Amino acid sequence: MKSRTLLSRLDEARALAVDFASFGFINLIQTRHPLPPDFRERWDRFTAEWAGRPVEEFYCVPEDFVPPEMPDHGRLLFPSPYPGEHELNNQAAFDFFPCKQGWSAPTMLIAHGLMSVSDVGYRLWARRLNALGWNAVFAHLPYHYSRRLPWHFHGELCIGGDLLRNAAGIRQSVVECRIVLQQLHKKGGRLFGGWGTSYGGWITGLLGCFEPLLQRMILVEPILQIDNAIWKAPSSISLRAALRKVGLGPDDTASSMRLVCPGKLRPLLDPKHMLMLAGQFDRVAPAEEIEELARFWGGAHFACYPQGHVGYTLMPESFRIAQEIWASDFAQDTSATSPVSEPKDEAMDAA
Repeated sequence: MKSRTLLSRLDEARALAVDFASFGFINLIQTRHPLPPDFRERWDRFTAEWAGRPVEEFYCVPEDFVPPEMPDHGRLLFPSPYPGEHELNNQAAFDFFPCKQGWSAPTMLIAHGLMSVSDVGYRLWARRLNALGWNAVFAHLPYHYSRRLPWHFHGELCIGGDLLRNAAGIRQSVVECRIVLQQLHKKGGRLFGGWGTSYGGWITGLLGCFEPLLQRMILVEPILQIDNAIWKAPSSISLRAALRKVGLGPDDTASSMRLVCPGKLRPLLDPKHMLMLAGQFDRVAPAEEIEELARFWGGAHFACYPQGHVGYTLMPESFRIAQEIWASDFAQDTSATSPVSEPKDEAMDAA
C-alpha cells in the first residue's frame, strides 16, 4: 500500500511538472498577442448578434457553399466556408488514409491536440486503423500544420485572449469536418467515427452535437467546459489577464459559451457509442468534469488514468477500449495491410 501511494505521488508530481512546463510556454507565447483597444466593443457586437439565435445556425453549412470533390487518397484542400482574418488559415486541409476496402469501409476522423507539431504518430494510428479495415482522415485544425502562419508556433493563434478568433476557428473546424463527412457519405461511407484529443476533443464533441453522420466518438481529455477552461485553468493565465485588461470578466462571456461549449449541449449519438477518457491529474480538462458530463450525456463510457493533460497513455488506451466496446466495428481484416507496431511514443495525448 505504501509503495503504491508513493508511486501515485511520483506519477502526480511528474504529470504536474510536465503540465506546468507546457502551460508556462502557452502563457508565454500568448503575451505576444495583446488585445486591441476596441476588442470590448467588438465582443459586445458579437454577443448581441448571436443572442437568441439557434446554436445550430452557428455550425450550419452555408447553402451556397460548393463542396469539394473527395480524393481517393492524399491531401484534400478547399476554401473554408467561414473565412477569417488570415488567408493561410482559410484553406481547410485533410489528409486521407484509405484502407484496402475503400471509402465504403468505416472511416475515423482524427482531430489532434492544441499546438501539435508532428503528425508522425497520427499517421501510425491511421495505419493501425487501416489494418483493422478502417479508413482514416486527419484534420489540420486552425492555425496548425498547413494552416500555421509563418513565424508562429503551431496553434499559437488558435487559443488566446481574442475569443472572437477562437470562436471563429472552432466554427471553421466543425463545419469543415461536417462537409468532409457528408461528402464521404456520398462516396458510399457507411460508418463514421471521430477521435479527438484535447482541443481536437473539443471540436469532435461539438461535431457530435451537430452532425448526425458521426456515429462513434472517442474523446481523449476533451475540453468541454469552456468557461472553466478560460477562467480557471492554469493554461489560461495570460488569456485571463488580456480579457480583464479590456474590461471583460466571466459574466461578460457567459452568455456566448453556449455557442462553443459542448458541456452545454447534447450529442446526437447514443451514449453507448461515446467513449471519454480523462487524466487523473489533469487541470485543464479535470477528470471530474469529464466524468460528470459522461453522466449528463446519458452514460457515455468513461475511463480515467494517472496522468496529467500531457502524456502518452490515453491514446493507446482509448484505442484498446474502443476495440473492446465496439468489437464488431473493429473486426480485423488481415488482408487490409501488414501489421504495425503500436505507436505509443510518437503522438502525445494532449498539448
